[in-house]
Amino acid sequence: EPIPTTSPSPPDPTAATIKQTERPHPLTPLVRGWLILVAIAIGWGREIVTGGGENQFEAGGLTWFLPIVAIVVLLAAIAGFITWYFTRFVIDDEELRIESGAIFKKSTKIPFERLQSVDIIQPLVARIFGLAELRLDAGNSSTKLRYLSRGKASRLRDYLLTRAHGQQASIRDLDQQAAASIFTDLGVTDQPLVKVSPQRLIVSFLLSSEWLIPTIITIIIVVTTAAFGVVPLALGGLIPLLIGMVSLIWRRVIGMFNFTLAESPRGLRITRGLTNLTSQSVPINRIQGVKVSQPLLWRLLGWYRMDVDILGYAQGDGENNESNASSVLLPVATLDEVELAIGRVLPGFNPDAIELHPSPKRARRVRWFDFWTLRYGWDDRTLITEHGWFTHVRDIVPHAKTQSVRIEQGPLQRLLRLANVGVHTPRGPVNAVAHQLDEQTARELALSQLDRARAARASERQRRVVAQVRTDDHQG
Repeated sequence: EPIPTTSPSPPDPTAATIKQTERPHPLTPLVRGWLILVAIAIGWGREIVTGGGENQFEAGGLTWFLPIVAIVVLLAAIAGFITWYFTRFVIDDEELRIESGAIFKKSTKIPFERLQSVDIIQPLVARIFGLAELRLDAGNSSTKLRYLSRGKASRLRDYLLTRAHGQQASIRDLDQQAAASIFTDLGVTDQPLVKVSPQRLIVSFLLSSEWLIPTIITIIIVVTTAAFGVVPLALGGLIPLLIGMVSLIWRRVIGMFNFTLAESPRGLRITRGLTNLTSQSVPINRIQGVKVSQPLLWRLLGWYRMDVDILGYAQGDGENNESNASSVLLPVATLDEVELAIGRVLPGFNPDAIELHPSPKRARRVRWFDFWTLRYGWDDRTLITEHGWFTHVRDIVPHAKTQSVRIEQGPLQRLLRLANVGVHTPRGPVNAVAHQLDEQTARELALSQLDRARAARASERQRRVVAQVRTDDHQG
């Protein structure tokens, strides 16, 4: 009697495939550990400066300090190795997933369509070893992948931005992609729009009130205390002031050095930095407003600064040191360069075609110092407000980006029948306020702006639906 045989069952197509994960670059613990050494050196140096250096190097003074430093560095190296060893990631045609944690496991899976920006950050030590950090912004959350080789980080950035824009692509196609520039991180498809020369950047910094005011205060303090022979007594106030000035130089000059605004296939790309190189991708649809400012001394040279509100960034001064993200679109630029950048951010926008209305003459009783600069206007796409004499500011907000409208009226304004109208956008450098309007005009402006915002959002939704239908028809 024949023995019945059983044929092997076919594989279950729904069974999950175990994917091969990757670790960050093996030099990651070394790069991250170096930051601990820098922090110790800065803390020790500050203690020497503020506490008096004569007692820091007494006999036997280092016998307790160096072993403590060695232990801290050793512990940091062990922690860095454990973090690196238990960090794995998968980036392929199907998913983006990052796993971390030795004791408490954490797995972060980000859908491609939720990615809003992908930036590359290269601290000095990472640049020396040819490494880079990949920063993934997905709305309210930010994920960092430290560190990858510079070429790999650049290719993954371009792939993720392609998928974030809804385009199909294979990660294998990126193996043949030319590497980005080692100095600017611009690829062959990136078209530079504006390059800020070091000379212009330094001169504009020296002529800015941010630098001039603390410099003048420092000189006054030094001269006054030297005249009375009490300079040591002023060190408690001078040292924090000098530290702030050095920090300002680091952010405004070294951090913005070799600033380049370029146009990429996925939006705008900003690269900047002398020691730390930051490459920031700015999708056009995330820009919520534009601010163009001109300090008093810059007017002699015809220079401007341009900032933007970017959805997801929550800093008021245009910078965020923790994330290395920036809302500065141009740190210093000519009028032609500003118009070129605005043409990319707001295609077809023409500020000269918008009629600007002044505030009533009685506003001079409240704003006697700059009442002649208070103006506002709008067209079918945007609202513009202007103010400021010492630093003239123009805020531009597309109607579709308006979140809410506010009317403010203080006690003195009630007596003069004046009011302010503020147009809210996500928190950032843009603060569009029509100052000192006639109270009846203010109500009309606020109500009509809500109507314009509602109509603009409806029109934008309709355009997206039409574009999606055309895309589906083309793919079909």
